[in-house]
Amino acid sequence: MRIRRIIIISLLLLAAVAIFAADPLKDRSVIVKETPVRDKSSYAGKILGKLEYTDRVQILELPAGSSWAKVRSAAKKLEGWVHLSTLSKEGRLVIKEGDQAVKTPPSGYEVALAGKTFNEGVEANSRKDQAFNYKAVDEMVEYSGRILSADASDFIKQGGLTVEGGAR
Repeated sequence: MRIRRIIIISLLLLAAVAIFAADPLKDRSVIVKETPVRDKSSYAGKILGKLEYTDRVQILELPAGSSWAKVRSAAKKLEGWVHLSTLSKEGRLVIKEGDQAVKTPPSGYEVALAGKTFNEGVEANSRKDQAFNYKAVDEMVEYSGRILSADASDFIKQGGLTVEGGAR
């Protein structure tokens, strides 16, 4: 009888682990400087609040064929809809400096600089600032370069857009 209970409890624990491991992408991170959380899955939806770079969210709904996800941010006590392009695809975003995970997210200044095109003067001045984590900026620029081209291509295809003629 005792062995039977142990087997049943073990099977229940194994099933619980399988359930929680079934969808590792439920937790994601915000990968843009700031994104609005809306009351519906549309850019016309009322803005309920904002999430910032590296904020963690749990995906509550991910409708098939939609580019929107219903999310919850426990830290900000916020629930609503965000565009999928603003969320990480691999789960939790971890910023590293060398082999070590960074304990605090980059400052707004670092994020803003990472999103701009550097010229030689800006780069030289930034490197002189000892408090400035230039290595983190290099990594963010490299990461954004890898995902932007793929995301832009997907955006163009999904929206039925053409790129002939550029902006007019």
